[in-house]
Amino acid sequence: MHMKHLLITATLISTAAFAEKAVVETPAEAKVEEDRMNKEWPSLDEWATAEKLKEGNLSAEVLLGYEFVDQSGNGLKNAHALLSRARVTYEAENEEGFGGKILGQYVGPINDHFSPEDPAYDTVNDPESFRLHEAYLSYTGYDTHARIGSQEIILDNARFIGNVGWRFNAQSFNAALVQNESIENLKLLYAYADSINEISGEVNHNRQYHLMNGEYKIGKNHHISAFAYLQRNDGSADIDTFGARFRGKTETFSHDAMIAFQRDAYYGSLSGMLDLEAADIELGTEYISGGDTSRERFQTLNGTAHAFNGWADVFLDTGAGRPLGLVDVWLKGIVTPSESLDLIAVYHYFNTAAETPAGSFSGNLGNEIDAMVKYKICRNFEALTGAAFYMKGESGSPTEDKTVFWLRGTLHF
Repeated sequence: MHMKHLLITATLISTAAFAEKAVVETPAEAKVEEDRMNKEWPSLDEWATAEKLKEGNLSAEVLLGYEFVDQSGNGLKNAHALLSRARVTYEAENEEGFGGKILGQYVGPINDHFSPEDPAYDTVNDPESFRLHEAYLSYTGYDTHARIGSQEIILDNARFIGNVGWRFNAQSFNAALVQNESIENLKLLYAYADSINEISGEVNHNRQYHLMNGEYKIGKNHHISAFAYLQRNDGSADIDTFGARFRGKTETFSHDAMIAFQRDAYYGSLSGMLDLEAADIELGTEYISGGDTSRERFQTLNGTAHAFNGWADVFLDTGAGRPLGLVDVWLKGIVTPSESLDLIAVYHYFNTAAETPAGSFSGNLGNEIDAMVKYKICRNFEALTGAAFYMKGESGSPTEDKTVFWLRGTLHF
């Protein structure tokens, strides 16, 4: 049934892609269109030859990393994970706008001093895996871009739908997607995802998505968008998420606001960043509702959760909905001494949401300090080191202290 949905969606994409634009053409434009329509369709051999490729790019990447995790209160050994990832990518597009991408990757642990390799250790969620992370066919033309196959999908700020790019395996969707920009300043996107290639290395066939997103550009630097993400779950209740986002910037200030609703649950975030000569300073807050029932607990779906609520990943369970909900207030600073060097520091204050189950803990959920240094050593090699220090809240808080440290190097060629 899921494959049937993909085939139907692909047919609709093909139909939309070849629909003529509703614009008034000049005689010269009409002649060009007539010549194009009368041109003989290329044979399969012609389409496949290297001479027909307008762009073809073969690239590779090797990522090496070390991750230390000290999770208090669980009786496990500290994790010392040595990890590697190799990726090979080929992308091409021919003169008619047809193209494709293949990205194969292997994630291989160098040691086993972490869970899931050894359950006696704290968890580092980068298990061994080999897969085609992305493998899709694409078409670009008539103000439309379409793809079908395994692909990363990142919508808005990746809070609800993202690629989880921080983890070695990352996340991709087996999907059909079409985006159209025929109307000036307006982008319309629809995608149907049949299954999800998760960071565990497994394929989740029990969750499907209908993703709809429209963004309108206001003036030069402001955007307003509306979205509907319809999650279909085999064996559990479906979740429909509806929301809107407004973002923009001036020469020295940028802002981002988003609201979303699910059943009886709701979400809101607001942030502003001041662009100073010496540094960028951001202040923001995020509210995720909780409650007695699953209907009241907002779920952040398949987003890039690591980028939110602290890098120690203490609150990753927002993806499934937290009974206590979550309020996160943060202050972030970014200093860029040179084009190749970034210094980042973030402070988080956490609290329960207003709606919590009767008799449960309510109050301060702790604080976190995050820091990272990124350095591009040369055109083909970059490195980063970072740490996250989470400190639990007041007495009775359900969380425990957690410390995480990273060291990574990435080689591109």
